[in-house]
Amino acid sequence: MILVTGPTGYVGRRIVTALASRGYPFRCLIHTPSRSSFLQLQNVETVEGDIMNPNSMVAALRGVDTVIHLVAVIRKKGGSNFERVNHLGTRNTLKAAKEAGVKRFLHASTIGAADYPSISYLHSRWLGEQEVINSDIPFTILRFSLGFGEGDEFFNVLAALVKALPVVPVIGNGKARFQPIAVEEVAECFVRAYEDSSTIGKTIEIGGPEYLSYEEIIDLISQTLNIRIAKVHVPVTLVRPLVKVMEVLTPHPPVTSEQLKMLKIDNITKLDAVEKNFGFRPMTIQGKLDYIKKISYLDALKMNLGVMPT
Repeated sequence: MILVTGPTGYVGRRIVTALASRGYPFRCLIHTPSRSSFLQLQNVETVEGDIMNPNSMVAALRGVDTVIHLVAVIRKKGGSNFERVNHLGTRNTLKAAKEAGVKRFLHASTIGAADYPSISYLHSRWLGEQEVINSDIPFTILRFSLGFGEGDEFFNVLAALVKALPVVPVIGNGKARFQPIAVEEVAECFVRAYEDSSTIGKTIEIGGPEYLSYEEIIDLISQTLNIRIAKVHVPVTLVRPLVKVMEVLTPHPPVTSEQLKMLKIDNITKLDAVEKNFGFRPMTIQGKLDYIKKISYLDALKMNLGVMPT
């Protein structure tokens, strides 16, 4: 039996679908029942629990031999900060899993996770990885680059900028590189890692088949939307005060202070990483962004004002 934490998230929904399509027995840990309508439609077994409270996970872990741990936050919101969720939440999940006799732990992380205290998000993901590595449970860590697909909060947010603004700001020099990978293929890598015992004890990085700079991604989005744009490079030092204000005044700012820091860092791994580790070649992003066309002009305005549409 597999337990999936974070099954209603962007990656989690795809992993649930992939596991179900293969007929694997699994259940989903639900923190907020109101967000579980997708799982109810899939007729998936669910149980309530909270990774911040290991005792609440006893029922969820009963009979479980493998945990796929996906819970993480990339934005601070209320008590859900990086240290609390990405680091301590992982520690709590491992503690509960160990007490339940779990024999395998698959952990989602991100390319760039490192011992960088100055970048809180990446540091918290690294600390979470260290908890996994230092546990007594056989583990696999999958670090992945930027995911694209229906519901993502990167390409859709940039599409809102392109759609709503007469001049699109390019933060910094726009040269930071990304390696976009389809979110369904991220899910496929997780399932194949579960199926392949040779991945135990490894930290594996995955990404798509090409590198794109931040500015090239903006150009690709404008081409997809068939909108001719003017661009202006804006120094991070000028953007930072505005971002801080939006973080205070809006529920979902289009960019956060932590994301500004990460725009200085390449988010890439080897181009053949997926093929080498999981035996298939991931799809290119070219021609795969049509979902951003669903954003209306009103949606775009809301997103630029810090309100994310459903």
